[in-house]
Amino acid sequence: MIYFEKRENISAKLKVVIPVVSLIIGILFGALAIVVVGINPYAVYKSLFVNAFGSWYAFSETLVAATPLMLITAGLILVFKMGIWNIGAYGQYIMGAIFSSYFAIFMPPGVSKPLMLTLMFAGGAIGGAIWAVIPAILKVFWEVNEVITTLLLNYIALYVLKFLMYGPWKNPKSFGFPLSKPFPSSAQLPVLFEHTRINLGLAFALISIIVIWFIIKKTNFGYEVRVIGNNPTTAKYAGISVGKNIIIAMAISGALAGIAGMVQVSGIIHFLQVKINANYGYTSIIVAWISYLNPALCLLSSILFGGLESGGYSIQISMRVSYGIVGLIESIALFSIVGAQIFLNYKLRWKK
Repeated sequence: MIYFEKRENISAKLKVVIPVVSLIIGILFGALAIVVVGINPYAVYKSLFVNAFGSWYAFSETLVAATPLMLITAGLILVFKMGIWNIGAYGQYIMGAIFSSYFAIFMPPGVSKPLMLTLMFAGGAIGGAIWAVIPAILKVFWEVNEVITTLLLNYIALYVLKFLMYGPWKNPKSFGFPLSKPFPSSAQLPVLFEHTRINLGLAFALISIIVIWFIIKKTNFGYEVRVIGNNPTTAKYAGISVGKNIIIAMAISGALAGIAGMVQVSGIIHFLQVKINANYGYTSIIVAWISYLNPALCLLSSILFGGLESGGYSIQISMRVSYGIVGLIESIALFSIVGAQIFLNYKLRWKK
């Protein structure tokens, strides 16, 4: 009989080997799935790699796609650590984009760039935080399941965006397309490297990862987050205010998702529209789990999935394959790496 035995200690070597092996297995199964649809997997993977990391421009586009992932994932790691399942980063990202865009669309001309970007940054953070605090309050005071409320709020945020884009915020000169008027130069994030789209949002993302790591590892609040995640009942008996910590953590998580929305509209798109790559909110859930809820690994995982994002669009054009293949590869990679968590915590034993 084969059974699992819990490991008493997990070596550093094992923490590296098992995720790497599981990722390789995921790539192999992804190749098998690609073969089934009649496409050469070697050509797909090669094209993905070249279009994501094969040149400085390709890598710069990977960093552009990775920036929102870093911001959202850092916030999700904080709440996932305490066992709160925020599935609403999609909607929080949208609300951050809406709140920040208000200043770009309606502020009078002549506002200085530092002031405009500060207002947009604050607006994005507040919009995302509000959208995350709503389910947190429902969870704390009425024990409403946060998975349901955050998921439903995603749809509400999307329809708020559609209402604005087809209604009061629509640009009358857009020839019927659902988008706002272009942002003035004062509302556009500065580019960090010439001839690329890498903007100041990347600096925000890197700082957010460091801040979340510091909060989790070096603060009393981070300690309480970990205790709540291990056993909420024990946390209550220890005098920890579980409800207050849930609301604070969700506000931080939502604020980072909202900042990601601000970075996208201000640094990349330069106007508000219905399609603002809000799916980053769902992809970040995958990135968080592949990072094993470790902020340090969040950077590498975000770049990996940023490469899949930017490379996926390229192969869609160059190889004329469906972008759904990228989603397929992401899903298989997630299944493999999360499944490998079993072998990280347990070892197989044989007993007659």
